[in-house]
Amino acid sequence: MANSELYDKTFVVPSNVINYVRMMQNSLPRGKDNERANNIVNKGVLTYQVLKRIKHDMENGASREEYALWGGNLMKNFIDTTLNRERDAVNRSKEVTRDFHVDPSLGTKPFQSPNLNENKKILYKNALAIIVNEDHKILLVKRTESMEWQPSKWSLIGGVIEKGETPEKACKREVKEETDLDIEEFIKTFTVQRNPESIEHVFACKYKGDDTDVTLNKKENTNYGWYDVAEMEFLDTVPNLVDYIQLAFKEYD
Repeated sequence: MANSELYDKTFVVPSNVINYVRMMQNSLPRGKDNERANNIVNKGVLTYQVLKRIKHDMENGASREEYALWGGNLMKNFIDTTLNRERDAVNRSKEVTRDFHVDPSLGTKPFQSPNLNENKKILYKNALAIIVNEDHKILLVKRTESMEWQPSKWSLIGGVIEKGETPEKACKREVKEETDLDIEEFIKTFTVQRNPESIEHVFACKYKGDDTDVTLNKKENTNYGWYDVAEMEFLDTVPNLVDYIQLAFKEYD
């Protein structure tokens, strides 16, 4: 399956794989060299295309010496895990785009209360911030145990839009209240609705200050961190968090 969305994306080779390749290099007779092994050790990163080529060569005619020099089973397991994860992410992003109702025009409208859905229930409106730093990592906060919704989970910053407040002002207010960061402008805004009772106004922005500028409101959050999507897989996050991020940046993949 061809995934043009992944072309030229780079992946850091795990240290145990690099150490294994280096060990295999040292076991070779003096003067004998292998360009691919050198690139793995010296660069420490591989593109999606190179991962696919190594996988193909490992499974189609590589000698035992070459197989070991390219990282052996450690490299093959890393490649299989990475390729499967990235392909699943692309497919999930496509599914998310179909599943979400997205309406960018809603992002600047003020909150009108009460708003009702078709079942005559109050329609809740929230504002969420996707804050990206200079290293292209996203700010997440860990909710306190006392939070009513999703306690102790990692989440984006956000909250309920107050009566008469625009979603943009609500987002800036929530960011200030939860992290003490000042957001001047947003690079993208859109609205998603996955259930009939609530709408999320999502705002993406870049933060060019120091990553340690964050000062948490301890009543709401106990910790914070800057993470990429791959690292978020190891966090206990609120539902749909990665889906929202993929929607925000899908045209840049």
